[in-house]
Amino acid sequence: MKRCLLILLIILTAACAACSNDDVQPTAASESAAASTGVPESGTAATSAADTVQTGTTSPTAVTDGNTAPTQQNYPTGAGLKLISFTPLCQYPELPTGCEITSLTAVLKYYGVECDKCDISDNYLSKGEVGTVDFNKAFEGDPRDEGSYGCYANVIIETAYKYLAGKDQMLVISDRTGSRLSELYPFIDRNIPVIVWGTQNCAEGKYTVTWNVDGQDMTWFSPEHCMVLVGYDDSSVWVADPMYGDVRSYEKSVFERSYDSLFRQAIVIERAG
Repeated sequence: MKRCLLILLIILTAACAACSNDDVQPTAASESAAASTGVPESGTAATSAADTVQTGTTSPTAVTDGNTAPTQQNYPTGAGLKLISFTPLCQYPELPTGCEITSLTAVLKYYGVECDKCDISDNYLSKGEVGTVDFNKAFEGDPRDEGSYGCYANVIIETAYKYLAGKDQMLVISDRTGSRLSELYPFIDRNIPVIVWGTQNCAEGKYTVTWNVDGQDMTWFSPEHCMVLVGYDDSSVWVADPMYGDVRSYEKSVFERSYDSLFRQAIVIERAG
């Protein structure tokens, strides 16, 4: 009887030891290993690459130096789509407020003109201290400065003429400001990109700061932006956006509202003849 009790006691002791091992907390090393797997904590959603892609947008790899072609151009295809094969440029990091100059540079490069956005900005763009110049006549600030503003179509037209002067380039520059968005599509049909003004991300814009220049109040419309119209289909337009260095699409009605809010400013540069 004593022997039976002894055996039973040994069995119970072993069972208790096994149970206590199940409750052992992980060591610091095991916690570190778990963290390295990248598994999100409870209640945290994992972010995949698909989550970051804009719906309805197909974008080439962004160009960061402003003068190098993207490594890919995954342009979409579809019924009614007309899209120019166009290499986008990015205004960053050199020209944080230089969307206008970057758009001009991209168009000139499209026609085979050797040019650099920083050279054009530094040496050919008329500019002045913020609040002291008419943005229809000069750039408000400097494209290299984050605190600057921008300029309107007349300034970019003047800059293009100054840069092309004396160069053996058979290009014609025309101001198409006032044209309806639909009136620009025939240029796309002829593989002619169009520099246009709108708002960043087609956001709702508003008048912000006012300056008095030569006795006249000048009020800035923000967030002003300049892009290159390169395509359209039945429901969307496609632009080379220097803010991202890619080609992206917007719904026609959304983009048209943005384009109209910046006074339908547009510039066409095309080959003579």
